[in-house]
Parts: sequence; structure tokens; C-alpha cells
Amino acid sequence: MNHFLAPPRFDRYTCYPESFGHYYDDPSHSERRAAGQIDCYNLHIVYGGKGYLRIGDRLVALEAGTGFLYGPGVEQSYYAEPSDPWDIRWVHFQGTGVGKLLQGKGEEGVWTFSWRNADAMLELWQELLGHGVPSLTGGEARLSALLYEILALLVQNAEDEQGQQAAGRRNSVIEAAEWIRSHSGQPLTLEQMANEADCSVSHFSRQFHRLIGKTPIEFLTECRIVQAKIMLVSTKLPVNVVADKVGFASSAYFIRRFRLLEGVTPEQFRRIRGG
Repeated sequence: MNHFLAPPRFDRYTCYPESFGHYYDDPSHSERRAAGQIDCYNLHIVYGGKGYLRIGDRLVALEAGTGFLYGPGVEQSYYAEPSDPWDIRWVHFQGTGVGKLLQGKGEEGVWTFSWRNADAMLELWQELLGHGVPSLTGGEARLSALLYEILALLVQNAEDEQGQQAAGRRNSVIEAAEWIRSHSGQPLTLEQMANEADCSVSHFSRQFHRLIGKTPIEFLTECRIVQAKIMLVSTKLPVNVVADKVGFASSAYFIRRFRLLEGVTPEQFRRIRGG
């Protein structure tokens, strides 16, 4: 089952499928493309069976719960295991914001990953595969939104490494992020945050940035600013009191960070948004 689409009527979608489909029970499924031969992203998700990627001189086996992504122009070589061909969903896509959304994955070479903790993708893929030619009343927007959700889930949940140890590390960092959010009003240190994930400061910082998309300190500051915005519009507390309640050591630093992130001072935000 393969679908090929015309370019969307509007070119401002973050991402949009060029083609997509589903291969299963096909022992002859094989692709080999030279560098520069295809100018869009190529994503495959393995739901069952087995197949192989050729990466240089290496042969990498992929089974259920794994997948791979090639960026535009990247050399491609993959095929199904003839005795147990993979059940695989695939989509070729482009878009104005794809590179930023995927954080550069697949651009320099194939990205292989595990998606075992992204089960919500199954329902999204089923809906995507159910589409043919999109209607002119919202069909293109829905296709773009479905693809965006799939890619966002991958970025948030996919692991470069395999196995329970990698999944455990990811979960501990996510749990630490939730802990930071719920304790953001306290004077937290980077060491305390890392302790919540039971790992070193350097490892925690790297993993946190990879999974959350920002440093732990940036995330903590963001959580505090969100709480400050709520207080500014729902109370008449002075700015220095708001700064203290949300965890900033000084009101001057709070005002500086608030203006940097929001483009206005806390008092200006209160006048604009506080009714």
C-alpha cells in the first residue's frame, strides 16, 4: 500500500508527506539509493519481522520497536529479511521546519533508533495510512498535523541506544524534569537536580538537553517564569514578592530574565495581560 501526493497548495507547513505506505510479507523489499538521489526525509518504523541497514561496511539488523531516518541527499541501503520480512511503515516528507523539529537527526547519516516507549504512534500511523488524496477542505492540514505528531513523539521518546538500561536512563531524566517543575519555587542547584536522576551532573546535563531540548537551568527558569506570569495576572503582589515566591534570588535578576524571555518587563506584562 503506497500513496503519492501532490505538493500542498501552501508552502508554510512545518512538515508535509510526499509519499507514505506500508510494506509487509514482502521478502523482496529492498532499496539502494546513491547520495543525492532523493531530496526529502525518509522515515521507516518497524512493527514486526526483521530487516537490515547497510551503513558503510556494517550491517545493522532492525526488528519490531526500532526504525531509521535518512535526511535529504543521504545515501540509503536497506532490505527485508527474506525468511521473516519486516512489517514496516514509511513516509517521505519535507517542510519548512523539519530540520529544527528533528534537531538535525538524519542529516549527516542515517539515524537508527528504538521507539518502544512511543506506543501512541500506532494510532497516528493508522490514521495517516487511511488517507489517500487529501480533500481541499482541511485534508492537507490534517496530514501535516499527523506527520508532525509522529515526528514530535519520535524526538521526545526515541532512543539511540537499545535495551532497558537506555530506557531507564531516559525515564529517570523525564521524572527529574517533572520534579524540577513541581519544586521550581525552591532554591535548586544543578547537583540536586542530577541527584533526582541518580547520575552525575555532566551526564544529567547532556541527557536532559537531548531529551527536553534545553539545559536544566533553562528549564528551571522557564518553569519559574510560567508561575510568575500566573501570579502577575491573578494577584496584585509587588514584582519583588512574585520573584521571591517563584524562586528567584533577586528581583533584578528576575526582571532581566523575564524581559529576555517575554520581551517585556513583569509590570508591562501585568498591564497588557492582567485585564
